[in-house]
Amino acid sequence: MSFILRRIATTKTGKQIVRDQPLDGDTITLGRDSGNAIHVADLAVNPQHATIASADGRHVRVTAQAGLGFDLNGRTLDVADIDSAAGAELRFGGHRLTIAREGEDIVLLVERIDELSQSSKDVDETRAFSLAGVLPGKRVGAWTFALLMLLAFLVGPIWAWHSYRGVDERPQGFHADQAWLSGPLSSAHANLKGDCQSCHVEPFVAVTDRACVGCHTGEHKAMSQAHADAPPAMLLAARAPPGVGGRVLAGFAHAFNKPPGRCVDCHSEHEGAGPMPATPQKFCADCHDGMAARLKAAGFKATVADAADFGTGHPEFRPLVRAAPGAKPGRAALGQGAVADYGGLKFPHDLHLQANGGVARMAASFRGRYDFGKKLECANCHRPEADGVRIAPVEMERDCAMCHSLAFESVGGVTRTLRHGEPDQVVADLYAYYRSTPPARPLQLGGMERRRPGGYAEGQVYNIYFRERAARPARAADAVRAVFSKGGACYDCHTVVPPAAGQGWQVEAVHQTPRFLGKGWFDHDAHKETACADCHTTAPRSKQASDLLVPGLSQCRDCHVGESGARLAKVETATASPCAMCHEYHGDGGKPWVPARQRRKPVIAITGAQTRALYSVAWRAPGAGGG
Repeated sequence: MSFILRRIATTKTGKQIVRDQPLDGDTITLGRDSGNAIHVADLAVNPQHATIASADGRHVRVTAQAGLGFDLNGRTLDVADIDSAAGAELRFGGHRLTIAREGEDIVLLVERIDELSQSSKDVDETRAFSLAGVLPGKRVGAWTFALLMLLAFLVGPIWAWHSYRGVDERPQGFHADQAWLSGPLSSAHANLKGDCQSCHVEPFVAVTDRACVGCHTGEHKAMSQAHADAPPAMLLAARAPPGVGGRVLAGFAHAFNKPPGRCVDCHSEHEGAGPMPATPQKFCADCHDGMAARLKAAGFKATVADAADFGTGHPEFRPLVRAAPGAKPGRAALGQGAVADYGGLKFPHDLHLQANGGVARMAASFRGRYDFGKKLECANCHRPEADGVRIAPVEMERDCAMCHSLAFESVGGVTRTLRHGEPDQVVADLYAYYRSTPPARPLQLGGMERRRPGGYAEGQVYNIYFRERAARPARAADAVRAVFSKGGACYDCHTVVPPAAGQGWQVEAVHQTPRFLGKGWFDHDAHKETACADCHTTAPRSKQASDLLVPGLSQCRDCHVGESGARLAKVETATASPCAMCHEYHGDGGKPWVPARQRRKPVIAITGAQTRALYSVAWRAPGAGGG
């Protein structure tokens, strides 16, 4: 025995199509859920409405599950027993179920008899509950929305801009052309919030350099020498040819009157409140990555090495040094053998940085007076300047005199010292001292001192004293020679030139380089939590002042990686370092850029007393920096 499900569908022409489907089993289900054997797509039917079962293959029991029942001969029932041979008609919502018998099979005929309860005729339940019938059509809505956008973002802004065209500062409140803003102004331009026309001079015209230079006159004139003095053809040849996307963007820029090379190509505004973002690395790498080959192909001489990313593609540092005593400063490449910097001094770093020995003991004895530790540290003599970049020159009186005294006489409790840095004055002072002061008077020549009997002893002391006094002026030359010779006060620290014809003693001039990397910045203040010897690793072993102790590129890469984090070696605490962190394009004398966590001090901008918050040092006029 089996059930046969028969469905009758009527076409538009009135033709009926009959489809039979055998249903296996003694029990089948009926409901709105598609998982039922008899699926009735009618909202008046429960998802699991009823079960139809036959135990003997003839009699059928129809049982409603829960909620709605079914109609049988005009009555609503929950359970009905039907003889399939006699037949019966049941109604479930807008559908009729006819039970009949054909041979050994029970036939279940399902028909839709009328439109009931928003039943799905040709649509699903989602469309039955849709609000499409009460809303305007898509075409009307689209045109209405387009008109609103046109009024809000084109007509309104143009009207607002034209209304305030001759006004220096707008009143408070909303203005329609603010809808065009892509974001708030940076802190450097926050005071221009109500004066859009100061930059956007003409409608639908990109911001021009003239609008920027009108205020930023100092930055524009102080462009770095390497770029300002380069011929335009050389600058164009250095730039890498754009790809397909770059050419497309360049075409759009040309169509909308946005010539390349404008200030806003690097300094983009409306990127959010706070400091203006640093120039992305790509603005430098577009030229400096592979620049040497392009310049050579164009007939120019490349004076700088290629650079693309600090973490992966950066040339070795070239500090400014004096290759020989008295030579002019020149650049030397680190990593190509030992590099010396002759500054005119003799100074053994290893001796002064020892944890034990006489220097350490002397430093410990001065602990209370000069804030020394158990031994000398680098910071006891080397002090960063106020900008945190340059190192202040070591001064004899401030940094050395507490140990290396130049005293030679005491008068009435006051100590006289030799003039540091003035060899001629040292010679003059020594000659004056020996000529103007007698030797110490013996006690035997005093009036109340005890004397030996007899006049011989008294006469002997008398003759020795006055003989010494007569010869005292000649001893000045010996004292001068001792000061400038080995073991003397000047010789041990300075390079001394003996007297020549017509000249006296000479001391080679001392040159202390405040900034070895003249084309790049290094902020000592930002690294104050790091021990000096962690970067200047050769200092504890250096025996000569001429040893160059500037760290190399590999030591910086222990912490610093490229802008996107690219690196060649494992870095535990990586600091993303774009080009703008160490290199400046405008030679304004200030730091190019510092990470946000290091920005502390406001700065007086070149255009007035507004705060930049982009640098952490006071603004200096162009050329004020030393290197």
